[in-house]
Amino acid sequence: MRLLIDEKELALLLEKKRDLIGNKVTIDTIIAGISFLLSVFTASYDDLLGIRGAGIALKTIFCMIGIVYCLKIVKDVSEMVKNKYDHEVLLQDIEHLNMIQHNHSLIAIKNQVGEEKRYLVYYDERWDCKLFLNYKTQNGNNEAALKEQVSVDLNLNSGDITCNYVTSRVQEKYSVSHQETRVYNHRLYEMYFNNIPDEFRKDNFEISGRHYYWMTIDEMEKDDNIKKKNLDVVDFVKEYIK
Repeated sequence: MRLLIDEKELALLLEKKRDLIGNKVTIDTIIAGISFLLSVFTASYDDLLGIRGAGIALKTIFCMIGIVYCLKIVKDVSEMVKNKYDHEVLLQDIEHLNMIQHNHSLIAIKNQVGEEKRYLVYYDERWDCKLFLNYKTQNGNNEAALKEQVSVDLNLNSGDITCNYVTSRVQEKYSVSHQETRVYNHRLYEMYFNNIPDEFRKDNFEISGRHYYWMTIDEMEKDDNIKKKNLDVVDFVKEYIK
C-alpha cells in the first residue's frame, strides 16, 4: 500500500506519541531491579572511615534507591499494559495520516490495426465523460479480481484474459462526481483478450447498458470533455503503454 503523508502531520504525531514510542520494560530490566534490591538487603556494610553507623546509613540509602527503582519498574509495567503502543499501533496511526483517498486500478485495453493504436473506453454517466475502464484496487490478488470484473462487464471468459501490471502513480485531481479535489493512487494495468468477439471490432458497441468506444490517444487529447476532466489519466496511459 502506498502512503502520501504530510511531513508536518507526521512530525506532530511523533511529538504527541514520543512518551509512548519505545515504552517497553524488558524482563532483563525487571530481573536487574529485583537482583539489585536483594543484593542490597543481604549485603553487610562496615563502618565507613571509622564512623559508627555509617555502614547502616549507607545500606539504608542503597535500599531506598533499590525500592524506588523497583517502584518505577512497577509503574512502567503498569503504564505499558494500560497504554499498549507497539509498532503495529504506530503503523496504524501513520496510516490514518494517509492523504490518498482512493486506490483505483486503470485498465488499458489496446486494439492495434496497422499502426493505429486504439484503446477501449466507456461512457461514465456520473462523470459525463469517456473513461478508461477502472475499478477499486483490491488489497489481495488484484489482477485476478480485475480479470473477473472485466469478464463480467464485457461478457467474456476470464480464462481468455491476460492482465499485466505496468506501474502506479499518485495523482491529485478534481472529482467531477464528488465535486471536490481528491488524491488517487492509480495502478495501471495492460489487458489482452485471447479471443475477441466480432462485436468488439466495431468502433463502438453496447454491453449490458454500458456504451464502449475505441479511441486513439490523439482522439482523446482532442476531445474537449476528456481534456477538461480526465487528461491527466490519458497522459499517464500515453506515457507507459506503448
